[in-house]
Amino acid sequence: MSSGANITYASRKRRKPVQKTVKPIPAEGIKSNPSKRHRDRLNTELDRLASLLPFPQDVINKLDKLSVLRLSVSYLRAKSFFDVALKSTPADRNGGQDQCRAQIRDWQDLQEGEFLLQALNGFVLVVTADALVFYASSTIQDYLGFQQSDVIHQSVYELIHTEDRAEFQRQLHWALNPDSAQGVDEAHGPPQAAVYYTPDQLPPENASFMERCFRCRLRCPLDNSSGFLAMDFQGRLKYLHGQNKKGKDGALLPPQLALFAIATPLQPPSILEIRTKNFIFRTKHKLDFTPIGCDAKGQLILGYTEVELCTRGSGYQFIHAADMLHCAESHIRMIKTGESGMTVFRLFAKHSRWRWVQSNARLIYRNGRPDYIIATQRPLTDEEGREHLQKRSTSLPFMFATGEAVLYEISSPFSPIMDP
Repeated sequence: MSSGANITYASRKRRKPVQKTVKPIPAEGIKSNPSKRHRDRLNTELDRLASLLPFPQDVINKLDKLSVLRLSVSYLRAKSFFDVALKSTPADRNGGQDQCRAQIRDWQDLQEGEFLLQALNGFVLVVTADALVFYASSTIQDYLGFQQSDVIHQSVYELIHTEDRAEFQRQLHWALNPDSAQGVDEAHGPPQAAVYYTPDQLPPENASFMERCFRCRLRCPLDNSSGFLAMDFQGRLKYLHGQNKKGKDGALLPPQLALFAIATPLQPPSILEIRTKNFIFRTKHKLDFTPIGCDAKGQLILGYTEVELCTRGSGYQFIHAADMLHCAESHIRMIKTGESGMTVFRLFAKHSRWRWVQSNARLIYRNGRPDYIIATQRPLTDEEGREHLQKRSTSLPFMFATGEAVLYEISSPFSPIMDP
């Protein structure tokens, strides 16, 4: 979580990847700690459970234990919903439901679902009546910067601007009139308890007033200056089957309504944003900018493996010498304000190539203290990079990496670092 001014917003929950090793079983006759054996068995089961989750391996490697359990519960609930939904799907006139399913399986190799998500100018979001994110498509990362695994089965209010939380809660209610006693806490978001309805209290699913179209601001640690992105939500309330929730008396609750919607940016993307959307990558750093993580896209663009990036010390080793002071200035600004702002510089790729990138780095807090840095990078063309270089404003008369400063005896404005 990232917190400021007693307001809670979502932040990335991934941790530093740890190389998992299989621990040897002690030989017979050698005593071992029962608590340690229990922990080892538990960790083994959690590793096995994590390997079954439908996420890329690089995402699974960065999940902590609570995240593995959270995502496992979410997956089982989603599977239960689709089991009921598919059973209730009527067959066609020729009774070809089984044939249709077989055809869908044949088309899985084409990843049609992924193509449909990429074609959307937005992402799919399903939110339950008690404001939990039941499902978010993987494309949420392209718009908000959060991994799919970061937001699933979390409170949606952690993503929403405090001024828009009450409106979002109103849209979740079938009559647009939630119980006033269930007000949204501005600091933490979710109400104290959810209100459940019986079937005779709810309207039919196909009623026209179940449709929803509204706007709100979502947390976005990408390249917008405010930290939020205005989104347009279009969808409708539908019954969420197969959840098998129980009330306080232990009785099984009937299916409740949930918001099924597509969230699209209020401002249409430019041609440049459309072209570069699939090339945005993210890196994770210590507070001194030492790399400790990189997503799959970053590894593809730069050519390094995550191990190669994270074992070379300071991240400044990958930055062009003429851009180091510019990046250091942004680094200092981020430590003071929490965000670096737009910074354009050159990164050294693996095959002796310099890649221009536009970067925005943010501090991620844990327990109210800075914990690590997440940098979002967008590759630029050489022409775009040179254009930014020409526009770069600096109070320094010369680039200190070019030799001109030495020629004209210009000293660095930064205080020297004294050796102990």
